Amino acid sequence: MNCFRRSIILILFLGCFFSISSFNDLKAKTTIRFATVAPDGSAWMDVMRAIGDEVKEKSGGEVVFKYYPNMSMGDEKDIVRKMRLGQIQSAGFTGFGLGEVLSEFRILELPHLFNNDAEVDFVNKELFEYFNSNLLEKGFVLLGWVDVGWVYFFSDKPITTPTDLADTKVWTWQGDPLAHAFFEALGKSPVPLSVTDVLLSLQTGLINAAYSSPLAALALQWFTHVDFISDVPFTHSNGAVLITKKSFDKLSIENKALVKDVASKHLKTLVERSRRENIEAYDVMLKRGVTQVPSNEEQRAEMMKISLQVHEKLSGDLFPPELLANLQNLLFRYRSQPDSSTSNP
Repeated sequence: MNCFRRSIILILFLGCFFSISSFNDLKAKTTIRFATVAPDGSAWMDVMRAIGDEVKEKSGGEVVFKYYPNMSMGDEKDIVRKMRLGQIQSAGFTGFGLGEVLSEFRILELPHLFNNDAEVDFVNKELFEYFNSNLLEKGFVLLGWVDVGWVYFFSDKPITTPTDLADTKVWTWQGDPLAHAFFEALGKSPVPLSVTDVLLSLQTGLINAAYSSPLAALALQWFTHVDFISDVPFTHSNGAVLITKKSFDKLSIENKALVKDVASKHLKTLVERSRRENIEAYDVMLKRGVTQVPSNEEQRAEMMKISLQVHEKLSGDLFPPELLANLQNLLFRYRSQPDSSTSNP
């Protein structure tokens, strides 16, 4: 009888122990839902899965990423809204999506602002804390920069000057104040659409021109419905990975540091890979029949003049004037260095 009683007590004890352990494991596990418009199999998703795998392993399964690529959560506007509602905890954004969170981000995509990748890297490093502190006030944490790439015009006829855009039905991201200001300065009324509608609109002729990084145009198949690509980019598109402050604050101190360190390491790899793949994508499109449109110094100077007007027009609107002054000073400082010049883009 005593043996029977001891067995019952042992069973009850073990049952309680495992129940408590299971409860603690459940409580400790944090699932971070990550969304992006980038397709599965892209460099963005390959690197994000590598981040998730390493974080899961090193956190002992306490932090797990779940992925929603390929616009499965909608356009970047939709993703921002779902992050604010707590339905998504993290996301990878282009500059458009970042601007939906914090308008100051768009300063990094002003037309003809940067000359090369080295300048982009320098400014991103110098302004990281500025953007992160402003993001915190909005309820987000900046995990790291991502390079979307240099942005070119794709069209069914050559585009080198503002005049060439006169009869062009060019797409612009719906609700994008930066693109609107740029095309307004060019004297052009673009066709505003969600990024999810661009391919069909090219197919049906609703638009016959768009702008994109080469890698995005290749991945989204936009290039299959145009004949020409500009020889030089008119802007650089920055990107970043964000996580909501609410979900980040739920992590332990150790896991916060882990997520930041792992993301920082892998996102640097993503920047390098994106730049390499953008160059390769440009070459692939040329080999598949897209024709490069040459431009001369006079035409490029004309575009630069209009771009500088856009810089001033948006100052005090999308971003504070002092931020533009600071950025210009950073670029002046960098360009004053003897070894500052590079050959790209």
